Amino acid sequence: MTPRERVLAALRHEEVDEIPWIEGIVGNGIASAVCGEPVRVEWSVAPDGFPTMPGDALAEEQKKTNRVLGKANLQFCAFALIFCERMKKAEDGSPVLVGEGLIKTRQDFDRLFRLPAPTDDRFVANARKFIARKDDYCACACVRLGIGATLLSMGMEAFSYAMADDPQLIVDVHDAYADWTAAVVPVLEEIGFDVIWAFDDVAFNSGPMFSVAFYRERILPKEKAVAATFTKPLITHSDGDMTPLLDHWLKLGQQAIHPIQPDVMDIHAVKQKYGRRVALVGNIFMSDLVHKTPAEIEAQVRDRIETIGVGGGYIISSSNSLTDDMKPENVLAMRDAIRKYGRRAA
Repeated sequence: MTPRERVLAALRHEEVDEIPWIEGIVGNGIASAVCGEPVRVEWSVAPDGFPTMPGDALAEEQKKTNRVLGKANLQFCAFALIFCERMKKAEDGSPVLVGEGLIKTRQDFDRLFRLPAPTDDRFVANARKFIARKDDYCACACVRLGIGATLLSMGMEAFSYAMADDPQLIVDVHDAYADWTAAVVPVLEEIGFDVIWAFDDVAFNSGPMFSVAFYRERILPKEKAVAATFTKPLITHSDGDMTPLLDHWLKLGQQAIHPIQPDVMDIHAVKQKYGRRVALVGNIFMSDLVHKTPAEIEAQVRDRIETIGVGGGYIISSSNSLTDDMKPENVLAMRDAIRKYGRRAA
């Protein structure tokens, strides 16, 4: 099987010849360390909201890491523009940029909120360049269904005030983002992407960022309607403890959820309760890849494959991304353990 075939089969809960490995982002530092050569992937966007790195170069740089690790996916950023300032690296070490949200009031929304056309010739041409270089890997289009972009553009403080003072503002910002995603995904599907991967963080380690009722009543119906239009498999991502939201989150109809953060969620319980409904992606603890030993990483990977992988519907991944503070020997131990325990006997 090709890497692409393994991912798509796992999402369908079908038998694979090897458990596939996918990641959201791989930091350039850790990628260069495990590859023994420079890897330079650039996720920044231009002021018009579209990626700055040419699509062909984006694919080729990621393939360096895939060839060494056996990783199965390539990532293409199709996030809607975020309205924020003072962009900087996230405090958790993940290789993403965060900043202070600028949409704090309805006046800010009316004044600032302008998104580029998903059919923009430059964006489409760049995505086609990427797909032309995907080879046998699984090409994932990274989007946000709406709530993740809303939280980033408003910021938690303004979002929290709006929950009390003007909840309709949250809904209006969210729905505008969701409509943009609904417009861009058909473009990406036509170009030839294999999977839509939606990154919408809605939980802290202590639980959801807002009430379950607000999510169920004001966010979920719109996102469910948008997701229902997708023709390619959907993976949804949220860090944190998603346990209180799981029953509602899965109404999106996604084929998989990521990453089932291991310090706050029990993947074995999730597998038992939901494993027939949805594939599971992730759960190899980022902190362990930083602090523990190769032998401990091997044991963790073996456990996930031999328990969560039973019956299909499991894809190995870290509990967020591969970051530059991880030990190269631990990441390579993860690779070796997947090859050792994740291959089906001939």
